[in-house]
Amino acid sequence: FGSRFHSRPALERQKMAMKLLVLTVPVACLARVGGPANSSNFPEQTSQFHPAPEDLLRGGKARGAEYWENFTLTENETLRSGYYHNPSIRTLLNIMKGMGYDHIATSTRYGDTCCASCGSVNTAELVKGTGFYAVASAESMQANGIGDGHYCTSAGPTSGDTVGMGCMSCAKGKFLQAHPFSYPLWAQPKDPIFNKEIKIVVADTCPHKGNEGWCPGKTGKGNKFGIKNHFDFTNPPAKYDNYYFVWTKIECPWRIKRRYKQLSRC
Repeated sequence: FGSRFHSRPALERQKMAMKLLVLTVPVACLARVGGPANSSNFPEQTSQFHPAPEDLLRGGKARGAEYWENFTLTENETLRSGYYHNPSIRTLLNIMKGMGYDHIATSTRYGDTCCASCGSVNTAELVKGTGFYAVASAESMQANGIGDGHYCTSAGPTSGDTVGMGCMSCAKGKFLQAHPFSYPLWAQPKDPIFNKEIKIVVADTCPHKGNEGWCPGKTGKGNKFGIKNHFDFTNPPAKYDNYYFVWTKIECPWRIKRRYKQLSRC
C-alpha cells in the first residue's frame, strides 16, 4: 500500500495547496488588466523600477504617458544616505524654499541640436564658453510661437504654478538629491551636480506631443509626476540622472543675448 496511496494528512495538504494556487493566479493576472497589449514594452509595478536611459531620451518610450500607466509612484518621505527616493511634492517644495529658490521642475536630457526651435539656433554654440546650459522648456511655459506654435516663442503666462520661460529666458538653480523614481541615486551627496549652482537658457521647446509624461501642454497643468514646469537639458552636468531642479528666473546676461542675436533667426 505504502508507495501507491497517500495518507489522509498528505491528501489534505495537497487539497489546501491547490486552493491556494487557484486563489493566487487571478491576483497575478489583475496586475495587467487594462494595460497595453504588448506589456513587455512597459514597466512593471515594482518598488525598484529603473527606466532604461535610452527610453528617457526624446523619442523613447518613457517620454510618453502610456509608458507610466502600469507604474505606481509611491512617495517616500525618508531621507536615505543623503538623497530622497521619489519624495512627495510637499517635501520637494519645503526643500526648495530652504534652498532659497522660487520654483521646481522635473528634468530630462536629449542632446545638442543644430536647429533648435528658438530660431534654428545651435544649442552647443549658444552656450559654448559661457558656463550656461541650454535647455528646452515645456510647451506650457511658452507662448506666441509661429509656424507650428513652437518656433521663436516668448515666455508664456506665469499662472497656476506654471512659470513663463520662452526663448531667451534664463534662470539659475540647483539639482536636488532626488528624482521621481524609487531606485537609489548613483551620484553621491557631495558631488558637484548637487552642490554647484548652474545657469540655464531656453533655446528650444519640449512639445507635449511625444513627451506627455514630462512636458505639460497647457498652463497650470502638471506632468505625470505632478510638477508643472519641465526642462529638457541638451547636455547636463556629469552624473545627471533626471534629478528635480529648483530655480529662480533671472535676466539673461549680455554675452548670452549677443550670442543669441548672432545665431538665432528669431
